[in-house]
Amino acid sequence: MIQKHCLAFFISLFTSSVFAYNAVPDTSVILNQVTIIDGQDPAKALVRSLIKVYAKMDRLKPSNLKRYSRQYSGDYKTIFEQLDFLYFSGKDCFQEVEAYKDYEEKRQESGASIQAGIDIDMSPGFDFNEDQPEGTFGKYPLTSFQNTSWTPLSRSVLSAYYAHPIPGLLVIGALQNYSFSIESEQFIDGRDIIVLNFEPKNDRIGWTGSASINSTEFKVESITATIEDIEIKQEFAKDNLWYVHSMLFSWSSGSNHYESKVVAVNVDIQRSVKNKMMVASVPEEQELRNDFWSTYRPKSEALDAWTARQDSLIRYLNSDVYLDSADAVYNAFHWYEPLVSGVGYRKRSKGTYFYFAPLIGQWNFVGIGGIRWMPSIVVGKRFSNYQSIKLSSNVNYGFLNNDLKGSLDLEYTYAPLHNGSVSFTMGDEYDQITQSIDLAGIFARSNFIRKTFIESYHRYEWINGFYTRLGLEYSQRESIEDLQFADWTNGLFGARNQPASFETYTVAQLGIEILIRPFQRYYLKGRQKIVLSSKWPDFKFTLKQGIPDILGSDVSFTKYEMLIEDMLRFGKVGTSFYRLGSGGFLNDASTVRFIEHKWFRGGDYFLFTNPLYTYQTLDSTFASPSVYGTGSFMHHFDGWFLNKIPVLRKLKLGTAIGAAFLAVPNENVFHLESFVGLERKVKLWDTPTRFGIYYMLEPQSATPGFKFKLGVDIKDTFSDRWNF
Repeated sequence: MIQKHCLAFFISLFTSSVFAYNAVPDTSVILNQVTIIDGQDPAKALVRSLIKVYAKMDRLKPSNLKRYSRQYSGDYKTIFEQLDFLYFSGKDCFQEVEAYKDYEEKRQESGASIQAGIDIDMSPGFDFNEDQPEGTFGKYPLTSFQNTSWTPLSRSVLSAYYAHPIPGLLVIGALQNYSFSIESEQFIDGRDIIVLNFEPKNDRIGWTGSASINSTEFKVESITATIEDIEIKQEFAKDNLWYVHSMLFSWSSGSNHYESKVVAVNVDIQRSVKNKMMVASVPEEQELRNDFWSTYRPKSEALDAWTARQDSLIRYLNSDVYLDSADAVYNAFHWYEPLVSGVGYRKRSKGTYFYFAPLIGQWNFVGIGGIRWMPSIVVGKRFSNYQSIKLSSNVNYGFLNNDLKGSLDLEYTYAPLHNGSVSFTMGDEYDQITQSIDLAGIFARSNFIRKTFIESYHRYEWINGFYTRLGLEYSQRESIEDLQFADWTNGLFGARNQPASFETYTVAQLGIEILIRPFQRYYLKGRQKIVLSSKWPDFKFTLKQGIPDILGSDVSFTKYEMLIEDMLRFGKVGTSFYRLGSGGFLNDASTVRFIEHKWFRGGDYFLFTNPLYTYQTLDSTFASPSVYGTGSFMHHFDGWFLNKIPVLRKLKLGTAIGAAFLAVPNENVFHLESFVGLERKVKLWDTPTRFGIYYMLEPQSATPGFKFKLGVDIKDTFSDRWNF
């Protein structure tokens, strides 16, 4: 039993230290003695010593671990099992999955569906990783070591499970966030073990629970901690190495669980891949012997029986015989399909599919000229080597003007490991001049032209993080001022309902887009490369060259644009986003038609949109052919300021600041704006969501509708980042 007097506590620590020194071999790590002054809280003294030692623990990590893990719900319903090797080199870790078992019963189906929506791109420009698969780590985030390497001892960011970062127990400042108390002290197997209780101080965010401490070496041996409906239990290695030996993570009121355990340490094996930017590899589907997993999973006859039944069911449901029979049912025609679900055909054993949209989803009620009929067809084939080909076509008919439009798009992905694809598109459509426009004008008739075009593009990642997209476009562009428009559009769009007037002209142009993402991290899933992130900025360069006198082309401009953008993490101080850009034309800007100009997006009435692409206080969008410079910045302090104020801590609010500038010297445009905001992170339908209210500091002359703004952002839990 520990004594209340601090001097007695110091004598106990000193005695146990001497005992341990005489008991352990010479290879033990000898730690500095900590002096406890009489009258000092022994729990605080212990925590201070633990913090000092914990900061040095990274140096004691093993070179590799072999680990078994699984996710399950209920008693036996397993989601996945995984056996992997973890290789450590400094702060880097490479995860090599030796075996993986997905207990989902069926392959993902591409069945009939009804799709409706509005495509509003707030970040105009080509996305080099568009339609990229998220792979195993995307489907089951806990298969990634990056998402399971956390511990309550350090600051934790559990994006998919908790909206706010959780302060760590053994980091600088922990004594300001947590209350610690010593529950008991026992002498076990030659070790002096202290049970340390902890809980967040009033109104603060943090873990509640207890930890078993080896007071001889000031090491945590185990910990049990909870926060709301999240519970974590971890046991750490008891030898001179430092790693989590076993872990049980439970969430959603205990209905979901993840567990892992180390089965071998410092195995005599070398990692197969030396590229530091490749953080993991996941194998193709494997044929394993029936008793493979029972060697590693918890011993349970009921669990073994469940997995055996599930294996048998999975083999049957994924067999070509079953898939062909199921596809035959799907392919059978039903009278209601053309109306409400669409007509589809598929043969999954061959990777082929076809889909014709249902009648109920073929209407655009805000189209050019009023109601438009828009049937669409998609045909595709996926090959066993992950190559694929996709053909999509849509017809676009307007009743008011009796005009028929449409397009045909063919894309072939030939190098999935290099994001390599070629595409060919042709069509005659009413096309938006720009999507860099405020919401009030996105569908206004002044933002549309008629475009008859043929385009072809080639996309490829030459080396890791170096992408190019080469394009050739030939098009004819003409005004839609001679069309009739539905009367209701005049009331909705007002002056913006007047189409742009210009002479029809022809464009032939070559384009190249380059993305350089230094030290891009990624992992492999079979023959698929799945990009994760980079600690460096993205560098983008775009060049478009008009080609005159080819098939009637009458443009000769040279347009360029350069961009740098990134997200920066500063730990508990918060996260920053920034974007810098410049561009213009190398030729005489007065010869460039307005459609080719650079568009600068104005703000929206009371709505705070992405500040990296929007000028919040500009009440309208404008375009310019002149050389420009632009930049934007936003930093989220989260609760770094307000969590220090006792009353405001209860609200769990965060703060944000930001600024943006735009300079077009030739047109005497110099715009500067700045803002501050209050934000609140919540989980909305299991999705981290951030709501905010923002006040524009500059310009002070901003109209009331652009002075106070409300905003919302949703976090991408796969990439672990917000949009702004």
